[in-house]
Amino acid sequence: SSGINAEYGGSIPFPHPYSHIMLKFVLLSLATLSLTQARENYPYWPKQFRWSYTGSIPGHHCITVNEPSDPHHWGDNRLCWEAGYKNPGLRWSYTGAISGMKCTRVNEPSEPGKHHWGDNHLCVPRDSPYDFVFSFTGRIQGKGCIQMEEPSDPHHWGDNYLCATIGAGPSL
Repeated sequence: SSGINAEYGGSIPFPHPYSHIMLKFVLLSLATLSLTQARENYPYWPKQFRWSYTGSIPGHHCITVNEPSDPHHWGDNRLCWEAGYKNPGLRWSYTGAISGMKCTRVNEPSEPGKHHWGDNHLCVPRDSPYDFVFSFTGRIQGKGCIQMEEPSDPHHWGDNYLCATIGAGPSL
């Protein structure tokens, strides 16, 4: 009989009469798995993140970044990531670090004390691939950064950046 000798005796028919159907099933399964995994990947830092001081961005999911004590239009500021990727679990707090999360303080020291920026934090789950660092003095060399600005705020937000390891996110 035609076939391939199996390691432990006997023979495996080759080609199997339904091998073309099995091959299509396997290829379809792999393609579906690949698409599912792509949607389960976190967005790539900083390429798939955006900052907006004018509200949400079409094609993105966003969190609001607001300090309600600051009168300079922070209520429409958003940190966004491209739709189609795993939610990175970002949470914003203007009342201190969030318990059980990995938090980065976001503070512009030139803001008046009555604007209460000293207790603002961007938080992610403890197992997050993102290692955020905030800078109020420009980009951090060796990190990928996005500018966090609010043009209507006169307190030096033009040189503020949220930074992290370039390429953090995807689990390729």
